[in-house]
Order: sequence, then C-alpha cells, then structure tokens
Amino acid sequence: MNASAPQLVKRSRLSGALLRPLGHPFWGAEQTISGVTVLGGKPRQVAFSDMLGPAELTKALGFSGIRLPLKDGTEITIAGLNENDALGFISSVSNGFRKYFLDRFAAVEEELRALGEVVQRLEQPRRYPSACLLCPFVERVRKVAAALPGTIPEGVLPTGQQVLLDRVLALHTEPERNREAAVERFIATELEEMEPFFDQIESNPLTPEQRLAVVTDEDATLVLAGAGSGKTSVIVAKAAYLIERGIRQPEEILLMAFGKDAADEMASRIKERSGASVDALTFHALGYGIIRDVEGGTPALAAHASDDAQFRALLRDILINDVAKNSKLGKLILEWFSAFYWPYKSEWDFETKGQYYQYVESHELRTLKGDVVNSFEEWEIANWLYLNGVAYEYEPLYEHRLPKNDRKAYTPDFRLTESGVYIEHFGVRKSRGADGSTRLTTAPHVDREKYLEDMSWKRGAHKEYGTTLIETFSYEKVEGRLTEALREKIAPYVELKPIPPDQALTALTELGQVDTFTQTLATFLRHFKSSGTSIEQCHQRSEKAADVPRSNAFLKIFEPLFAAYQERLGERIDFEDMIIRAAEHVEAGRYQSPYRHLLVDEFQDISEGRARLLRALKAQHDDARIFAVGDDWQSIYRFTGSDIHLMRNFGEEFGGSFAGTDGVHRTVDLGRTFRSVDKIALPARRFVLQNPSQIEKKVVTASTALSPAINVAYYTRGQDEGALTDTLGRIAQSSGNKTSVLLLGRYHHLRPKSLKQLTANHPNLSIRFMTAHASKGLEADHVIILRAASDRMGFPSEIVDDPLLDLVLPKPEKFDHAEERRLFYVALTRARKSVTILADREKTSVFVRELIDEPAYETIEIGEPGIAEHRCGSCGDRMLARTSKQGRTYYSCEHRKLCGETLPTCSTCNRDLPLKRKPLTEVLTCSCGSEFPACPECDGGWLVERKGRYGKFLSCVRYPDCKGKRTIREESEKRG
Repeated sequence: MNASAPQLVKRSRLSGALLRPLGHPFWGAEQTISGVTVLGGKPRQVAFSDMLGPAELTKALGFSGIRLPLKDGTEITIAGLNENDALGFISSVSNGFRKYFLDRFAAVEEELRALGEVVQRLEQPRRYPSACLLCPFVERVRKVAAALPGTIPEGVLPTGQQVLLDRVLALHTEPERNREAAVERFIATELEEMEPFFDQIESNPLTPEQRLAVVTDEDATLVLAGAGSGKTSVIVAKAAYLIERGIRQPEEILLMAFGKDAADEMASRIKERSGASVDALTFHALGYGIIRDVEGGTPALAAHASDDAQFRALLRDILINDVAKNSKLGKLILEWFSAFYWPYKSEWDFETKGQYYQYVESHELRTLKGDVVNSFEEWEIANWLYLNGVAYEYEPLYEHRLPKNDRKAYTPDFRLTESGVYIEHFGVRKSRGADGSTRLTTAPHVDREKYLEDMSWKRGAHKEYGTTLIETFSYEKVEGRLTEALREKIAPYVELKPIPPDQALTALTELGQVDTFTQTLATFLRHFKSSGTSIEQCHQRSEKAADVPRSNAFLKIFEPLFAAYQERLGERIDFEDMIIRAAEHVEAGRYQSPYRHLLVDEFQDISEGRARLLRALKAQHDDARIFAVGDDWQSIYRFTGSDIHLMRNFGEEFGGSFAGTDGVHRTVDLGRTFRSVDKIALPARRFVLQNPSQIEKKVVTASTALSPAINVAYYTRGQDEGALTDTLGRIAQSSGNKTSVLLLGRYHHLRPKSLKQLTANHPNLSIRFMTAHASKGLEADHVIILRAASDRMGFPSEIVDDPLLDLVLPKPEKFDHAEERRLFYVALTRARKSVTILADREKTSVFVRELIDEPAYETIEIGEPGIAEHRCGSCGDRMLARTSKQGRTYYSCEHRKLCGETLPTCSTCNRDLPLKRKPLTEVLTCSCGSEFPACPECDGGWLVERKGRYGKFLSCVRYPDCKGKRTIREESEKRG
C-alpha cells in the first residue's frame, strides 16, 4: 500500500446534500489491505478479488467520483468528490489492487512453474497420458486455482506470468479436452517411433488396429478382439512393449488367462520375443498363490472343483439323497418337475400360431408318463394325474361313433381309464366387458368364434352319448388354480392315490429331467457364490420375476441344496471360494500386490468373483492398469459362472476417475479377421448383432469370396448321417489334399458313429469332431454344423437360457437364446472357406430359419431349395412335401401334430402346390402352369370339382375344415 497516497476519501457536505436525493448514498471510501470499504448508510466491504478491474474516475453534475467495477456485472460509485482526492485514492487503490494479485501469484508461483513443465510435456508426451497419471497434477492445478482469485484482471500480471497462468489453468478449466489432445499427439508419435518394433515383435507385422491397442494405456483398456483377429499377438506385444519402453519391469506385469495352456503359451512367446519372463497365471493359480502367501498354506481343493461332470453328479446326489428325503421338500421337488420344470408360456405370449408351435415343439413337453403333449397346461394336468395315481389315456379316440361328424376324428384331451371320465382343456380366458359381463376370449391369432363353436360341439357330443366331461380352462392357470380346480372336479369320480416319491424320481431320471435340472442348479450355484448374492436378495428379485411362482419354487429347493453342498465341502473349498477368499485378502491389504499392469485374456468369460479380485489388485496401486482382451460375441461360458454384464459395462466396473468423471476407459476394436472370408464373417456379424446388447464392432475380412459361403443342407428323420456323407463328398470333390474339416455339434453325443469310416472314405480331408464350446479358438477350412434342430437339445438348446439365472445375475439378458446365438456365431466363425449347416427338415432350428428367411445372409439351401416357399394357411409356417403310403405326394404343415394342416398337390402335376402369384388375384397357379379358382373363404385354398347329391360343384381342397364352395355355373359366369 502506497503510504503517500490518500487511503481515505470523503465528499463535502454540500455535494452530499445535492447528490443524496439523486440516489448517491455512498459518501466516502477507505482502502484496506485486501480491498475497499465503501462508506454510506450501510458500509460495504469490496474485496480486490471481487473487482473486475482497477478503480476508475467518473464525472457527475460537475463533481468527480470513483467507480468500482465488480465481477458480477454491477458497479459501485462514490460521487461528489474533489478530483485531486479522487485521483489520489484511485492511484492508491490501483496499486493495492495490483499488489494483491501479484502477492497471490507469488505465493503459488513455484508450483505454477512446476505444473507448467507438466503441461509443457503434454505438448509432446513420452508416456500415454492416462487418467491415473494425470489425476495428481489436475488435483494440484485445482488447489492452485483455489488459492488464486477466481479471475485475475487483464494487464495485472506481466506477460510471462500471464502466459504461464493461462497454460496451467487450461488444465483446470478443460482437463478432458487437454488430455484427449495429449493422447492423440502421443499415439501419433509413438506409432511412428515404434514402427520397427511393431514390424518385428511377432512373426507377421502387427496390423494398425493391433498397434493402436498396444500403445493405448488407459487406466482400463478394453480390446475388442473378434474371431480370428489376432488377440494373442496383441497380448504378447503389449507385455513386450511395456518392458521395451521401460514403463514396467517384468515382475510388475501379470498376465491372466482362463486355461493353463493359454497362459503358458503366451508367457513362452513373451520370453521369446522380449527376453523377459513375466508371471502368466490362471485365475485359480493366482488365487491359490495369494491364499498360500497370506495363510502360510492352502486349504484342500474339492475333487469336483475342476470336473464339471463330478460337480453335477454331486449336486444330483444332494438333490435326491439329501433334499428329496425331506418329505416336505420332496413334495416340492415333485411339484417342480410336474408344474415348473419348463418356463411357462401360453398362446397369448406369441404373435402367431406358428411361433407358439415352434416353442412347444422345441421344449418337447414330455410328461412323467412319457407322453408328448400339445401345451404347457396339458403337460401340467397330465403330470398331476400321474403323481396322484390317476391312470389316463392322452388323446384317445372317442368311444362312440359320430356319424354326423364332418370334422376330423374326435380325440378328447384325456380319458381317465378307470372311470371313463373325459377331460377337455379349453384355451380360453376371461375378459370383462364395459357392462361388467364376463366374456370368454382366445389368443389373438385364434379364431374365437370357431373355437367356441368347437367347444359347444364337444359338449354336445358328450351330452348326446351320455359320457362324462370335465372341463378345465386357461383362465384357471392364470388364476393359479388349474390343478386345484381339477382336483375338485374329479373328486366325485376317482380316488387319488399319490405314487411314492421314489417311483416319481425314477421316472424323472429315466426321462433325463433330473440331469437337466442339475445342470441348471450347477450354473445357478456358481453365479450365486461368485457374485456374493444372498438368498434374501434372490427372493427380492423373485418378486419382480416374470414367473413369480416358478422362481419362488426354485429358491425353496436351492436354499437347502446349497446348505447341504456347503456342508459336503467341509474344510475343502471350490474355485469360487478360492477366488473370493483371495479377493478378501487383497482388499484387506493382507496381500501386497507387486503387479501394476494386469493383462487379462478372454475377458468375456470373466465372473463376478474374478472381477472382484481384479478390482482389488488394481486398487492397491494408484497407477495400476487393466488391459483386457476379449470378444463379447464369443461369451459362451455362462454355465461356468461368466457374466457378460462385466464386459458390457467395462468402464463402470473397472474404469478410473478423472476430473470428476468416473468410469474412464478406452476401447480399441481390432476389427480385422485373419480367418474367414467376407461371405462368412459379415453374415456372422449381422447374425450376432441381432441381439442389441452385443457391443457393435467393425469386421474387416481376410479375403473376398466370389459366391455365398454359408450353406444349409436339410435331412429328414434318420437321414442325418446321409446328409453328412453327401456334404463331405462335395467338399472332398472340390478340395485338394490336407483340407481340414471341423464337425461341430452342440453336445458330445452328436459325434458321428461312422467318423472313422468317413475319414477313411475321404483321404484328402482331415476330419475331426468337436463340440461348439470346445472349438473356440480353433479354425478349419470347412465347418459342418451337425443337427441344427428345434428341440430340447437342438441348436439352439432349450435347456440353457433359463430365466431363473436372472435371479442371480445383476443385469439379466432379455434377448431370446442370447448365449446360444453367441455359441452359433462361434461355430460359424471357425471356418475359413465355407460353413454347411445340417438342418432337420421338419424341426428346423430358429437360427437356420433366420439365415434362410433374411436375404442379407446370402445363405444357400442345398438339396431341396425353396422349402419355405409354401406357407401353412392356418399357422403361417412351412408346408412340407411328404409321401403317402400309397406313394402319392401331399403337403402338410411342419407342425404336423399341433397344426395338422394338409393339402393335396396340384391335380395336374401331382407334385407342387398352386399359389397366388399376385396379391389381389383370385386364381392360384401351380409351377406346372395349371390354374385353379381361389377359395372364397380361406387363404391359400383352391376350389376343386366334387360330386354331390345335386350334381357337380366346386369346394375347397381343405374340406371339411373349410366350407368354401361355389357352383360350376357361378365360376363360369365369374370368368365370363
């Protein structure tokens, strides 16, 4: 503060008397060390840091004054001053104002200059500017900014100091933009400098995408490595790069893999390429080592820990011998298999009859007695009858002849053997009209009037012939009382004699349902332990499930089974226990990790327990990084505990923090495939991305094919071996020596019995069989996918994607066959040159239907192209050509049992079906050229000549199901 300048200024009484009435209340000002005190009615403190600039001289009514501009856009004026006094005060305040800011700057100047050097280095960074490296500097800049006034007026600081301040504070005001710019500069320079390294580190030079992945070194980096994109080369090069650039010492790098062979191979290649040894471990070996280091020893590992078959056998034994022996739980288990074994769906859950029929057939609704029934509700009724000792026949021929029946032969749903009582289950629900009346309704795609007419006809037949009919309804299932209502209705006619639980379990075992349920229990148990979920949390999720009764029933079985499983473990541990215990040791600091770079292979297969261990290791060092390589399109091990949610939410789960933002991470898409031609790789990409939850990735193919490379070859029942033989013959004929062929099956039992003979028959082919799961990571010139059928153990399998897993997964997958779609993608992308899918002609897989129906896949049908051309007029699905016992060709719906639609062939060629070739035409034309009048009543039917009591007439080929007809004269007049 300048002592010679006035530090207090006041206006005279005269000027005050004149100016106060004009709105100038302030009569003076006093300078302080930190600002100005304005004197007046209410004295006001104005800090230098609140001022937009120095004080200024003003003029008003012949008097001088002082104006103090403020940062909030307002100003304070002290009017009526002597000009010399005002100028002297302004000079003093300006000096104080400038000194104030210079003092503030001087207090942090040393730190500013240090930070300036950091910012300078960001102009040409020598290391990747990851969030964890820059965060400490951004925090230091924040503290500097907090120590300085919010704004330093222009011109206060010397030019050099102002430039320094602006450069440093830019990292405070726009930290992410500055970091992004630094990242771009680093990558461009690093790729150029390291070009010789990237050219030589592997046997082939790395691709541009691989190089980008290697130099990217964010807190968490996710490398999307599609099928055949060279992910192993990326991991090897990453480790060698970290060592080459001095970023890490070898002992600070940990490579984690899911299999010991993969870990050993990568460690060997890193040693060969860089000359350094790094730790390459499986997650289990890592967990085991952590426990050993902390506890001085390791608990015994359960025998079933590494043997899935033994694990399932143990759970099966617990289910039957521990849980089922409890009378209450045993009853619940039987109820599970009789009512909840399959996720319940009715006709109301589907848009078309065909979709419903496909779902029913794919689940093979086989009852405990062994019958295959037509609906989930019939399945529940049949199982209830069986468990209660009520003998029955399914769909028997009605005991009386019905001479007036112009319908198909009448086969009621059930006939109780001892009492002769019939049961008909009607697929109707109740709806309430506006007037409060109750109305029976059918599924939207069912003809309500015709269905109610059929109900009335059946009731009339039983009434006419004096047979007893018990009726059950879909609305009783909706109300949760289907079997309870049945119990009440049959009570007058039968005595219930529940069969012993042992007998029921024996039947279930013979049907394979116990083993299937055990597999679901095994998958659920692994996720349950790995995720740390509690039974209570599962019950809470159950209340929000699509099928609450089924979810609750499962948990009531799982809880005692899990308790018995833990008791059987005793002092031993399984792999889930091992990973969780290791994570707890790391989290508690009992284990000090030497690792600062965590390289993870096959990241799509990670479980919540492994993710927890990773997060704990990363958290021990501020500068630790995760480099994860994987492909969510190939996540196919949910049954072992993998959780795809962890990869889809990679940033949220593993990312760092920077400038107030969490989840900071980078994603690099390798994109390029070195394996498949474009006609395989691009359709496979389209196929897997039908699930919108999959991460979208580009695919740059290895080469271009001149013709489609995905083929579908159909086979009929029992002819799958013949289709395989024909396919191998075609491949052998067009191939040279040492051509590899990979046969892929969804399950082990699909291994061809004649594989040795097939190999001998084609010496130029190298043929081997594998399951689709086991084939991951492998490749062949040609791939043949076996038995793409729509059934319980087809492809897709209907026993895998059980919604019960939603109770234990944090973010359930809602897309149908999500995991099976990824597995089919894996199967497709094993091939370099061609894929042939052997498809069940009558029970064609939904995946094959999709590949055929969508032209963009460019899939070729072999053997019988165009079988989807003819559509069923009843359900909308395919009409297939068949041969009668008399050798005549006819067509029937692919859902032969459920739909039953049949059509004769064209009467001219006796080979094909007439079709409407134009939308509005009233004529159906066969491929042979013959024309027939369209039926006026139904879609797809045509009129044929018949002879009645009054002579010849035209009626629909679907008669008696369709009553459409026309006189010959009417048709002649119509044609004119």
